[in-house]
Amino acid sequence: MAVLCLGLAVAALGAIDIGNLYFARREMQRTADLAASAGAQTISNGGGCASATQSAQNNALSGNGLPSSGTVTVVCGRWDPSANAGQSYFSTSGAPLNAVQVTVSETVPYFFMGPARVIQAVGTAEATNIRSFSLTTSVATLSGGLINGLLNGLFGSSLNLSVLSYQGLATTQIKLGDLATAIGAGSMSQLLSTNISVKNLVSAMITAASKSTTLGVTAITDLGTIEAAIPGGLNVALGNTSTTNGLLAVALDDPQAAANATISLLDALLVAAEIAQGQTAINLGTSLNLSPLASVTAQAKIIQPPVIAVGEAGQYPNGTWRTSAHSAQVQIYLNVSLVSQSLNLTYLGLPQLVNISLLSLPIYIEAGDGTAYLQSTQCTTQQTTSQSTIVATTGIAALCIGGDASSNFTNTTVPTTCNQPAQLTTVSALGYSLINVSVGTTSPSSGLNLSLQAASTSMVFNGVPNSSTAYQSTNTNGVGSATASLLTQLASSMSTSIHASVAGLDVTALVAPLLSAIVTLLSPILSSLDALLIPLLQLLGVQIGVSTVHDLGLACGQAQLVY
Repeated sequence: MAVLCLGLAVAALGAIDIGNLYFARREMQRTADLAASAGAQTISNGGGCASATQSAQNNALSGNGLPSSGTVTVVCGRWDPSANAGQSYFSTSGAPLNAVQVTVSETVPYFFMGPARVIQAVGTAEATNIRSFSLTTSVATLSGGLINGLLNGLFGSSLNLSVLSYQGLATTQIKLGDLATAIGAGSMSQLLSTNISVKNLVSAMITAASKSTTLGVTAITDLGTIEAAIPGGLNVALGNTSTTNGLLAVALDDPQAAANATISLLDALLVAAEIAQGQTAINLGTSLNLSPLASVTAQAKIIQPPVIAVGEAGQYPNGTWRTSAHSAQVQIYLNVSLVSQSLNLTYLGLPQLVNISLLSLPIYIEAGDGTAYLQSTQCTTQQTTSQSTIVATTGIAALCIGGDASSNFTNTTVPTTCNQPAQLTTVSALGYSLINVSVGTTSPSSGLNLSLQAASTSMVFNGVPNSSTAYQSTNTNGVGSATASLLTQLASSMSTSIHASVAGLDVTALVAPLLSAIVTLLSPILSSLDALLIPLLQLLGVQIGVSTVHDLGLACGQAQLVY
């Protein structure tokens, strides 16, 4: 009996020691999690990692009772499921910093079963700041007559709202999460994949506005008036894609993080109206008839709709900005063709032997273009001291030649660029390429890009909704006159950008006289196009390029534990 009792006593004492270890481990995990949350909440307040480290250590040692014998190790980094998939999503590299990892360790003694042992717990938390803004290349104004005229022209209605009504719509901010709920979308991803009629969208905006803390006095009544005036058949995609202009361009790996981001009722209304009516490019082919010199396919978009961007500050590892917007007053696509011929002997039972394309020159032009990107955000405990920096650039004109030139029509995020060389002249036989003359660069692969850009302007916005700094603009002058010679400038640039290959071998140096002759042939064609574009741009009044950024609110990240 004595031996049995002694054995039970030893087992009981061992259980007490093991239970104490598990209890201490659980308490340490709680301390690590809370310390990481405290650090993540302050990592973007301007003090950076030093401030986050101090917050985490104070929280662990003072706020959560970690004994002085315990140790706290704090590591700052970035939690990013897309970039750090092989590193448990957390990495000490990357920008901006948005996460803190805290390791807490302590020596815990055994009461009965031997020497003390060191145990530890690791907690990781992240907090993502989300900024939303709109970019437009038209002058921002709250003139009642102007907006009434714009909406009436888009809707075919007879609205006659006052300046105060539009001011109320401009100052009313709605959360994207509330808009999703009003539409019936279960998540932000579902919201961004939704196509909806403009009438139903305005109805959902009324529901979301009822929850707004910045609701204008007559905003809901005015939205009801606008909803009643909108005809059926006008639809809009809520998410922007590479092929569709959408209401929102959300640049987040996890779109759900944008649920607390806000947009202005007036911005959302104008963007939705212009997208619903302005998705189809105007065909200018008949007015640019250069026969017998060449045939020209021509399309134009006049006054591209504003772009709303929602996302996080900083750059992806490849150098592109996480949250950016691009718009232009005029977009023009030209495809100049001379001869395309096939030698077809199928009537003799032989295959199609030779295909010849003497000239195919795809050109994309923008006038009065603008680009803005979210450079940084800083959240503090006060809206007045929280701030974001958005860098905006207004362009006079931009031009590119490339195989992907027409894809710029749907670009709403980055400056105009052609990433693929244009196949100017090709000769193939039996499906094999014999002669290929291209415009652009082959290593790295790129088209020919020209631009006339003003200097970038940094705009600082605070965290106060609808503050005096909510609208900021940058501009450049002389769009029409600068664009007038852009195509002529292109001819001289092409002389150093044309490459030729025969059966895959580079023969540019050997056929330099032929390439020079091609440029000489193109010069009068491009000059003729210049002469036709000048009155078009002047007719549209594109003489001043203005990029206006409208701040739509800063949603400071709430710290959440991640693993």
